[in-house]
Amino acid sequence: MEKNKKIENKTSLVWKMAIASAVSWEVAKLAGSEHPYLAPLSVILCLQTTIDQSIRFSFHRIVGTAIGVILTAYLVSHLQMNGWILGLLMLGGTYIAKWLRLDVTVLHQVALTILLVFTFERNSKDYAMDRIIDTVIGVIIAILIQMFLFPPDFTKKAAESFRTLAHQLSEILLELSKWVQLEWGQGKGNIMEYKMNNLLQELHTTKEMLQTASKSLKFNPISKKHKTVLSRYQIEMEKMNAGYEYISNIVKTLKEWEKEETLSSSDKMELGNDLKVLSEFFEGFKGIQQGEINNWKQKEQNMLLESLRSKMVLYPPPGHKVYKDSFFLETIKLLKSL
Repeated sequence: MEKNKKIENKTSLVWKMAIASAVSWEVAKLAGSEHPYLAPLSVILCLQTTIDQSIRFSFHRIVGTAIGVILTAYLVSHLQMNGWILGLLMLGGTYIAKWLRLDVTVLHQVALTILLVFTFERNSKDYAMDRIIDTVIGVIIAILIQMFLFPPDFTKKAAESFRTLAHQLSEILLELSKWVQLEWGQGKGNIMEYKMNNLLQELHTTKEMLQTASKSLKFNPISKKHKTVLSRYQIEMEKMNAGYEYISNIVKTLKEWEKEETLSSSDKMELGNDLKVLSEFFEGFKGIQQGEINNWKQKEQNMLLESLRSKMVLYPPPGHKVYKDSFFLETIKLLKSL
């Protein structure tokens, strides 16, 4: 939930909340409500981060309100008004919701409704009925506003997160190349492991962002194009996963290899160049716009991979050079997944 709050468009929420509250108040008054403030209350509570979340919260609010009103409206006029009676009513209402295996949100709505009906029904005999009607009015208006007035769409933020991940992955591969070619023997392994942890965090962030973006398009009436875009990013994320796994294994191999100090000048040049090719390949994902890779860039990426694949075919079978064999086997494994 905290992450959703951070990515939420606050300007859009401000306008939606104000417009929907005003409209729901007036609609509730036209429906004959003596307590029109109950409709905006539902609006404020039901305007969640995505349309899907708004619908689910709205359903829970209606169910919770109905249970609370049904249990309390009749009994309240026959019972004393004190904390013990209130507690017993809440216990009964929330236990019914639990027995029905309803969401925890429903339990909160049951308790809230019981409290308010218990407090106001004595002074206003129409409060219980108004609460149900106004809740439904507020819920309907909140969902309609959410769907048709700047509907939530986090596709752009997901795309930005994906490109950031691609750039970070490319940079680490380039640093690995520099480590092999220029900084061998300087104990850079620990630094690279630290950067690997940052890359893993970025990988998780991007996955969550893509998931949130996908959820934001559910019930979105204008989301067809962006669903296609996100589908493309989801496919490319498999390559990002493969890239992370490759780097993770290579860093371990290079750390052990560095301790042996058996990396020749020719090996430095060969391995470093291979890592540069992979760095350029992943850097190309920064150019994805609207889920599509630039045709020229895609051809360039394919040529890079083909050149590396051709080289791997010529590499001799695994022998006594354990670390070098491990490096090339991991590289072949990566190429198969790209």
